[in-house]
Amino acid sequence: MDETLSQLREMQTTIDTLTRQAEQRELEYAALLDATKVLQDDRDRLVDLQQQSRDTIKAQQQQIEELEVANKVLTNRLWGRRSERRTGSESPPLFPDLEPQDDVDPGVTVAGLDDAQAKIDEQLIKDWEARRRKAKERRQQQGRNETFPEHLERRDRLFDLSDEEKEGMRYLGDSITERLRFEPPKTYVERIIRCKYVVEGKPEVGVFAAPAPIAIVEGCRYDFDVIAAILAQKFAFHQPTYRQQDWFAQCGWFPSRSTINDLINYSADVSVPLFELMDACVLGQRIVHIDETTGLLLTRGSLDAEQEAILRKRRKSKPPDGEPHEMNTQGSVTSYAWLFAGLDDLAPYNCFHWSLTRSHGFVDARLASYRGTVVADAYEAYAHIEERSDGRIVHASCNAHARREFVKAEAYEPILCAELLALYRRLYAIEERGKLLDVDARRKLRQSDAVPVWKEIEKWLESESVRKAALPSSRFGKAVGYLRNQWVSLQRYLSDGLLPIDNNQAEQIIRPFTVGRNNWLFLGHPRAAKGRLQLLSIVSSAHRHNLIVEDYLTDVLQKLAYATQRNPSLLDRDSEYLSDLLPDRWASAHPTSIRIGRRAEKTDRADAKRVRRARQRIHARAQQIASA
Repeated sequence: MDETLSQLREMQTTIDTLTRQAEQRELEYAALLDATKVLQDDRDRLVDLQQQSRDTIKAQQQQIEELEVANKVLTNRLWGRRSERRTGSESPPLFPDLEPQDDVDPGVTVAGLDDAQAKIDEQLIKDWEARRRKAKERRQQQGRNETFPEHLERRDRLFDLSDEEKEGMRYLGDSITERLRFEPPKTYVERIIRCKYVVEGKPEVGVFAAPAPIAIVEGCRYDFDVIAAILAQKFAFHQPTYRQQDWFAQCGWFPSRSTINDLINYSADVSVPLFELMDACVLGQRIVHIDETTGLLLTRGSLDAEQEAILRKRRKSKPPDGEPHEMNTQGSVTSYAWLFAGLDDLAPYNCFHWSLTRSHGFVDARLASYRGTVVADAYEAYAHIEERSDGRIVHASCNAHARREFVKAEAYEPILCAELLALYRRLYAIEERGKLLDVDARRKLRQSDAVPVWKEIEKWLESESVRKAALPSSRFGKAVGYLRNQWVSLQRYLSDGLLPIDNNQAEQIIRPFTVGRNNWLFLGHPRAAKGRLQLLSIVSSAHRHNLIVEDYLTDVLQKLAYATQRNPSLLDRDSEYLSDLLPDRWASAHPTSIRIGRRAEKTDRADAKRVRRARQRIHARAQQIASA
């Protein structure tokens, strides 16, 4: 009995233990259910947060794309091309406060808003519109019956009825129309026949005959018009020698390359007096443009010891023992073409010189006796020329180069660069107004309008934002450094109405050499380089005056050859005979050899630009009055 009770108690104890364990399990299970529910809620919240994050990222990406588009639009409006400053869309402006109205250049709207300038602008627009109306009426009147230049040869071609068709008819007159025709160029051989005479009964007197016509050199079998065509094709139209061969082949004559080069060399020799006169005229004025560019030179084993030493110094190498001419084995080297150009108002000539290196010693030698101002970029040879010449030469730096540095940096600091470029647009708008003024009036305009802009630029340079952003190694920092280093020379033009604001004229003059360099590929010999650039100087100066180059060269080479062979005193520096061969004086005496169409095109393009800016100023003045 006792044993049974004991077993029952043990079983009851076991049951109680199992019951407590079951209850504990139920509590743990409930806790797990609660935890699972919390985790499920957390998961749902995380899913919602993830979706919200995705939506936010998508919205931000869309906003970034919109801002990039807006930034591109504003960037184009600030310093893009004129065709890019307007979007052409009829949608409302993205930023109304910054939207320029009626295509007004913000650099122009703030300058020249006085009554006197408004009257000048209105008169300029009236005159330009009157010329446009007359030109349009003239074109409408001419219609298809446009007249050709009077100096062109006229050849008649008769069209008539047959005798049977016009039988019984009365002749009323002729109906004459003109049409232009073109004959392919051709060459022909001119047989020079010189009649010889002798005095009857006096054979000892000798034979008499008319003198032979002048040739570029005695005994040359090629006339001046052939040589002029060769020079014009090479230096005006940038044709290399092998292409000239093909061109002349279409005319019936296939010259050898050596013949073409010999004729070019003869021309270089005979044209030296004219080139030296042009060069003296340029360096005789108080302002000269200077620029330089590279050109490949074939050494052909002809460099002397001095030239090899110069190249060795440039390459920082020493001559090996037993090989004094190792530089000649290089085959080709980089040489330099230097341009010295005068202003249109002083000496409108372009003079090219050749040197083996870019050393400032060449510039110093060329300007050894020069007194005046050189307009050039910030290259060391120009920037420190005032110190090397003890103040005899002054350097006026090129503002186009300074502006260009900020154009390069606009991708890194768009807002700051936009501010500076806007100030430069104001400076160039002032220069555009000054082009129609005389020298003294232009200087006064610069003092009254441009000097305040330069003070704004100085304030901009000292601003905290520019100081923080102008890190020395950054593109923007280099642009700011360029502006600060050239600060005085960049403003040199303000005190002289004749000085240009930049060196763009020289860059435009030297550009054809770059085109020619790509076509010619090289200068063939050190001795030939100097002569080739002298001929380029003469051709470039003729182009500058819109001359028909072949007409000019044919006449000038013939007169230079005559003076060289028959009367060398005509080639003296102060000779009127030689001065009459200068491009500007020759153009005055030969109006039919001027490309009138090209000159008119340049004038029309300049007038259209002035009128566009005048309209912008008038619109800006109207806005200023309306907001007052």
